[in-house]
Amino acid sequence: MEGGTATDGGASTADSTPPPPHERWWRTLGSRAPFTWPRKRKRRWLVGLVLLLLAYPVLGTVALSSGLVERVLASEDLRVEIENPAYTVWPGRIHMKRVRILMNGTTQFILDGRDLVINVHVLELVRRRVHVTKLAAHDVIYQMRVQVEDPKGIEKRLAAYPPLPGLPGHNVIHQAKADKTEKRESDWTVEVGGLDIAVKELWFFEYRYLGKGRLRGGFMVGPHVMQVTTAVQDLGPGEVRFGAEQVIAENLRGQITADIPRLNPTEHADAGFMELVTARVNLRADVQTLSQLDAYAPELRVRDGKGPLAVDAYLDRGKLGPKTHFDFATDALRVSGEGFGVATDLALALDAAGSKHGLPLARSSSKASYVSLARGMRSFTVQILDHAEEAELDTIQLSRSTDLEHASVRMPKIASTDLHDLPVILPEGAPVKVLAGELEAAVELDMDQKYWVHGPVTASLSGLDLDLDGIRTRANVALKTGVRANPKLKTNSVENFGLRLRDVSMHANGRDMDGWWLDLTSSRMTFRNTEPPRFDGIIDIRARDLAPVLAGLAQKDVISKLIPLFTSLGDFRAATAIRSSGPITDVALTSESDVWDASGRVYKNGKDTRLALVVGGQAVSLGIAELGNGLEIMPFAKTGWLNQHLREFPKPLVQMSGQKP
Repeated sequence: MEGGTATDGGASTADSTPPPPHERWWRTLGSRAPFTWPRKRKRRWLVGLVLLLLAYPVLGTVALSSGLVERVLASEDLRVEIENPAYTVWPGRIHMKRVRILMNGTTQFILDGRDLVINVHVLELVRRRVHVTKLAAHDVIYQMRVQVEDPKGIEKRLAAYPPLPGLPGHNVIHQAKADKTEKRESDWTVEVGGLDIAVKELWFFEYRYLGKGRLRGGFMVGPHVMQVTTAVQDLGPGEVRFGAEQVIAENLRGQITADIPRLNPTEHADAGFMELVTARVNLRADVQTLSQLDAYAPELRVRDGKGPLAVDAYLDRGKLGPKTHFDFATDALRVSGEGFGVATDLALALDAAGSKHGLPLARSSSKASYVSLARGMRSFTVQILDHAEEAELDTIQLSRSTDLEHASVRMPKIASTDLHDLPVILPEGAPVKVLAGELEAAVELDMDQKYWVHGPVTASLSGLDLDLDGIRTRANVALKTGVRANPKLKTNSVENFGLRLRDVSMHANGRDMDGWWLDLTSSRMTFRNTEPPRFDGIIDIRARDLAPVLAGLAQKDVISKLIPLFTSLGDFRAATAIRSSGPITDVALTSESDVWDASGRVYKNGKDTRLALVVGGQAVSLGIAELGNGLEIMPFAKTGWLNQHLREFPKPLVQMSGQKP
């Protein structure tokens, strides 16, 4: 036949030309098939298909209501519970009064919803894949957790996970135990689109939300795949709990949107996963407590923390956008640990573009903070009033650390009204008893991009009353210095250091001394927290006389007859060079005066201690030496006596290596 439209046998060939729009599909079924159906076979198929479609609502509804679907889907890791009435009028489109889905495996969850309407690809279930194109429900409860490899250190968090009663198989959260008790089945892949559900409970890991919320969007989760496009609208009012019962926030309300592109979560197990997340979080809540923070720092106890919280976060591929704000304030917060405690009011704020350079700025402030250090039943407490801290960051990338542009600490008033418990911060058994005294101090520090900390520190101790190994001492003390330190370089130094002791009175060995004074100054003292630790500095000393030093020696009644001679020699001046490295400490002392001078050296290396010192003038002098064979006191000692003893010292002073800051 011309045009090749038919064969010699009269059979028609398949026509690739699309059928007219008005032509029904069954009229072209034969022409589109790769073979030619006999007319009777066509009729049988069509009749069978029609009968199947007519019978499906009955058969499907019977399967749903009789429990057949539940039994077919049941496995070691999956159980589906359907409550009647449940029916279906079209394959894959199901209506159920209530349904519960319980899933075990690496990811474990319970989904419970009412008035459920679901469109599902039925044939994909045989491949352990749940593909839902539409899901609408009311009063939805979703509780989810994951199995963990090692529960050590997160016991409090695990105790707050949803218990998931009725979970199929063995209800265990420790992955190693699950591997021992049951054969590991391959996980299901769940893909849900067209979400439109009204929730009343969402429990993810240790956090449980109870309240209203509208969830729209979709998600996919399964072995080696994850994807999220979800929006939670009209969230709240509701409450947030840590675990089943502990309420941590009330009146929660706001909106949340989140988008995560399709990915393999095992390839993003670290924080780099956040670089793929885009989200918007707008939440308001009345925080009731921050005590749940105990679960993340087992060595701490956190109590109180009630106050308003406002979060408006824009997350663009893991980076906080410039409109991000975070604000929280509380009138009372307590944090305690081994040997310390803090009680404070607190205001926290984060503005992602709040600095003068348009960079993220984090701030904290408090009207009054109380810091206590304790040993046994005693504690030493310091008040920090009207303090404020801030940090300017270069960016906020949740998946990686951020660089610091600038930080500051302002503590204009630090006070302690009674210092009698100060020894709790001193080494155990220190020969110091503090009987009274009051402290006032101020700190103002800044940190730059290279992590150098610098700024002034001042302190004063008034009415200080001490017992120094049996010597009763009263004094007023003032300290003023500049601090320069770098935690990364392990270098700490003070500059323009000045320590003043005034109105000093002492009582030792039955003798009283009043009106004594002392000034210690240094242009720089540096301590390096290296291995071994190192220190060097030059300290200038000026005192009324050497009465306190001699009184300490006279405590053993060694030089009591010479005290009147030296206490009459006033205005003592000296300079000391101090260098140390590890167990070695080397101190050289020199002084000059028109009337008298002092010079000598003290060297210590472990248990080996050597001392040689001469104090006095041309008429009267005193030599003190300790070279390992007992204390030697030499009245009227001169330079020759000192040099003779110094020959037994190591020749050089300890030399400090490395560059000074």
